[in-house]
Amino acid sequence: MVFMDAVAGDAAEIASVVNAAYRAEGAAEGWTNERGLLDGARISEEGVRTLLERGRILLVRSPADGPIAGCIHIAIDDDGAWHTSMLAVDPNEQTAGIGKTIKQEVERQARAADAPRMRMAVIRQREALIAWHRRRGYVPTGETLAFPYDDPSVGRPLRPDLELVVMEKLLLTSAS
Repeated sequence: MVFMDAVAGDAAEIASVVNAAYRAEGAAEGWTNERGLLDGARISEEGVRTLLERGRILLVRSPADGPIAGCIHIAIDDDGAWHTSMLAVDPNEQTAGIGKTIKQEVERQARAADAPRMRMAVIRQREALIAWHRRRGYVPTGETLAFPYDDPSVGRPLRPDLELVVMEKLLLTSAS
């Protein structure tokens, strides 16, 4: 596996991988998709390009010139925390530990940059995903955020009770 930062030319392939992981019809049930909660595309090519303007997207390919096996968006919050979102693994590659490997690499990079913590917001109803992150040291902060019902770029919500739970993981940095 090779990690690399995405460029704008990767937008179509990233959108394809993310939409397959989060919303594909016929995809396996479980924490890897949001069916039942949201409908429609998870992200467009334009949405990917917007995320690249707000941070970066780390890709994993195997081999280096092969297709994208997984990705994650990384932005840095005002307090220095590395905020991750859109962790996705190609459905054909799921269960091979790629998601865990991506998270470990991002945490390694964050520690090397002396980031104090990792942060993310997860849909409250995605209990299996929250449990997966808990097993990796992330804990809910107690903060919740309103779900962006008025943002068509996240898809069409299928429930009126969606909200986001903020989770964090403290990091021991290289200076610790």
